[in-house]
Amino acid sequence: MFQDGRNTMSLITMPSIDEEQRHPSAILQTNQSTISSEILNLPRSVIDVLDDIYSSRAHRRCIDFSYFTLLSMTLGVVFWVAYWISSNRCQNLKNPQSNSSICDFVIVFQVFSIVSISISPFLFIFMIYSWIRYSCHNPLDPIRNKFLELKLEDNRWQHQLNYYYNVKIARYSRCLRRKQEIELHERGYGYVILSSHGIILDELILLSARSNIIDEGVIYNDEKILKLTFKKTCLRPWKIHLSIYLPEDYVEQRYREKLMQILKIQIRIENIFPHNS
Repeated sequence: MFQDGRNTMSLITMPSIDEEQRHPSAILQTNQSTISSEILNLPRSVIDVLDDIYSSRAHRRCIDFSYFTLLSMTLGVVFWVAYWISSNRCQNLKNPQSNSSICDFVIVFQVFSIVSISISPFLFIFMIYSWIRYSCHNPLDPIRNKFLELKLEDNRWQHQLNYYYNVKIARYSRCLRRKQEIELHERGYGYVILSSHGIILDELILLSARSNIIDEGVIYNDEKILKLTFKKTCLRPWKIHLSIYLPEDYVEQRYREKLMQILKIQIRIENIFPHNS
């Protein structure tokens, strides 16, 4: 699979920029199963499309967070006004018992106004931080420098999806992602981008860092699976274990050498995959 750069270049047709913009999905389907950005000077169409997907999600989260902050501030003002009106009305009543239904809500309006007004500054700060991070930081930038791109098709892609939805996410979260799961199964193929600075599992997982993030790796020959362990970070103080199904054309020695070169770790070879991991 890993031929020298000169022979491989003769097998690949370089798409024009206009064609790439008009038919990005068609170009993704023509890519080879394994591409190293270090060897071939190819347009990074796959990683660019994934970049657009994750950037769109980050932008949507910022928008949602802004709406939530605005809602909290608005509710704080509404509850405070309701508390002020109901409190003054109860104080001006000669017989508060005659209109006790309004007076009973005074404490409720007071509590809700205090809570809403108290959390609004924190939400506003987090909103500003999220927009600054979205504008100034792209988590895919460290990965672009040097990466290995794998294309999984047919059964290998189905196995990868089953592993992700059955093992890596909670059951309630899977219900919320049911539409995405069906679409990815029907697509029939997907991409895994590996780098010493992180990993992109198609539209499912994105892990990245400025420093080397991968701690160790193991290849299980029986099922052609690469199991990676990711280091702890300041924002994620726990290790993550992730299994990647390698393409059908997996060749042990060549893949191992290339993975160790790209990921900058030692990779062990074992024969039997522990299914409880």
